[in-house]
Amino acid sequence: MAKKVQSVTHQPLQQASNKINSEQLMNDLHYQQSRQIIQELLKKGLITPDEFNQIDTLNKQSFSPLLGPGNVDTSRF
Repeated sequence: MAKKVQSVTHQPLQQASNKINSEQLMNDLHYQQSRQIIQELLKKGLITPDEFNQIDTLNKQSFSPLLGPGNVDTSRF
């Protein structure tokens, strides 16, 4: 059985205009550091998975990680 192949249209590449500034970089660094800390607390049983998610949500709001507040998956914790 033969499969039909659709033609592909190519769009020209566009240079990304969103440059990362030092404030965004520092916010992301602070978010990643805070996440590591709460992951350790969770691993040691000092906070519950629900508390982890609540703290992580607050940290995303405070630090605005580069991936964006909604793009970091914390559901596995």
